[in-house]
Amino acid sequence: MSLSSTAKYLIAIVLVAWIGVLALLISLRPMAETRFSTAGALEQAVASVASGQGIVGLVPQDLYGEEWIAAAIVCPYATEEGIARNLDVDASELELGGAGVPEDTNYLLLRSADGGHAFDRIDRADIDLCTVPLGQYIDSRAMLPLGKTEQGGWALLN
Repeated sequence: MSLSSTAKYLIAIVLVAWIGVLALLISLRPMAETRFSTAGALEQAVASVASGQGIVGLVPQDLYGEEWIAAAIVCPYATEEGIARNLDVDASELELGGAGVPEDTNYLLLRSADGGHAFDRIDRADIDLCTVPLGQYIDSRAMLPLGKTEQGGWALLN
């Protein structure tokens, strides 16, 4: 049994459309970083601060939710192995490669009571959390003091 040229043409169109749909789904897949319902909350809160303010204090648990009991900052050049060793969390989902966290990026790592975690990627030009080396987890109910920089971004204050 052979197919008519019209049937062959329709099958070709369906196959091309299917490949296009698959390509679209692959391109729209989430980034390697953990995305969660409150991702970006710190950046959104800072963006909503009145332009005249130079200092703001934000509490991670208020922004991200009560399930997050601890927070840590992951700074540039931190490797997956270093994050695992220092913060006892699997960072392979970040797909950092050998160079570690890029220089223009920092992460706020959130930890839940049951051991769950989430990484919130933050551009350092917007909010630089690495100005004060913390190195360990902090209580997520602790206030993060941020000050406006001369470049227009925000930085963690001592």
